[in-house]
Amino acid sequence: MSPAPPQTVLIVGAGEFGSMTALTLAEGPYKSRPDLITVLERGAEPPAIDAASSDYNKIVRADYADPLYQQLAVDAMDEWRTPRWLSYFHECGVVVGTDAKHPQADYVTKSYDLNCRSEKATVGTLEEGQGIKRLYPNEVETNDFQGAIAYRNHVGGWAASRDAVVGAIDRARSLGVKFIAAEAETLLFRSFDPQHPDVRGILTTDGRHFEADLTVLACGSWTPKLLPELKDACLPTGQTIATIQLTEDEMVQYKDMPVSLFMDTGFYCFPPTKDGIVKLAIHDRGWLSPTGPFPSLPRTILTAGYEKQQIPAAALEALRRGMARVHPSLAKKDIVETRLCWYSDRESGDFLFDYHPRYPSLFVAAGGSGHAFKFMPLVGDWIVSSLERRLPPLLKKLWCFYGDQSRLDKSRGEGPIIRRDLDSGEVAQAKKPEADKFRAKL
Repeated sequence: MSPAPPQTVLIVGAGEFGSMTALTLAEGPYKSRPDLITVLERGAEPPAIDAASSDYNKIVRADYADPLYQQLAVDAMDEWRTPRWLSYFHECGVVVGTDAKHPQADYVTKSYDLNCRSEKATVGTLEEGQGIKRLYPNEVETNDFQGAIAYRNHVGGWAASRDAVVGAIDRARSLGVKFIAAEAETLLFRSFDPQHPDVRGILTTDGRHFEADLTVLACGSWTPKLLPELKDACLPTGQTIATIQLTEDEMVQYKDMPVSLFMDTGFYCFPPTKDGIVKLAIHDRGWLSPTGPFPSLPRTILTAGYEKQQIPAAALEALRRGMARVHPSLAKKDIVETRLCWYSDRESGDFLFDYHPRYPSLFVAAGGSGHAFKFMPLVGDWIVSSLERRLPPLLKKLWCFYGDQSRLDKSRGEGPIIRRDLDSGEVAQAKKPEADKFRAKL
């Protein structure tokens, strides 16, 4: 089906994917009837505070080893610079590096070469060792980067993620889209006839029924709870984040620093926010929270019994080591806050924007894989294009329900995929990528 009035639309989730789907529909095919769109969100005020997009900031970078995503990122930045999005976008540049002898050096050099050939990217030389210090302002204290290589892309930086999502929600509300606080428990089906199954809406945890002609699941890492068949294909993985608080003098010293991203460890950090908060994080294969039949489900501060959940000690140590490598003085500061950001991880790193193969009235927008936010200004158009079955053939192939099985997300390494149990720290999942999965992205 191609959604249009008088058909009703129910969107489950008001993060990046859900809010942009609602807004794009309301400004496009539902311009005359935005009241036919309803969005459900777990939080009292969307987006929920434990949503992946409910964060201080996310990297906006064109630094990919895959030319498709590199170009899509450049296109997204053109939109970030428009009046609608500019107030959320901070183009401070991105330093991308790795140990020169690490396998990820190949990823960094491919990304560097792609950006050198791009008409819209602005990169200098690929620096080595202490030469990397030249990529940072003189007043910003850095380490000596012994044995590393890195470059600085002056195109890109970071975006205020929660603020941008709230902005999209506010615009959708002003057009007449309804937002309702409700947590989805299970799908409602029109018929249990195995020959003609279909979805008619959602049953919430408090027993309410919400029905519509079209249901869009945009609930990120919570997707497998409603569609268990995606428990492995859209695996929820916890990624570790911490913050530190700068003094007023430190804010002046570090205000012009770029984002730093080191591909060999996955460590990245941001310039201070206007309130002096510096976020540091690790983008890797992540941590698992096995739950019943699921290999992992999100476990957040809104999960009963885990209101004061801390990240694993080993993860906190890795964050401090990462910061010491880049800004050693900041690594000594007290940690103010830690949290887990839950990815909806596809092994390919490609998104999932497609109708369910068995339920004609169910559409799934998931698989952000830790890199979707930078595309927020374009995501709504992509999702609605898929809803209307007019995605370009390549994107349709990559973002279909089953994806392209020949692809592997190599932004987090090319070796064995190892994930650890959130509680025990023991290896919970280990597998070697298939030999034919060769295309690097992200």
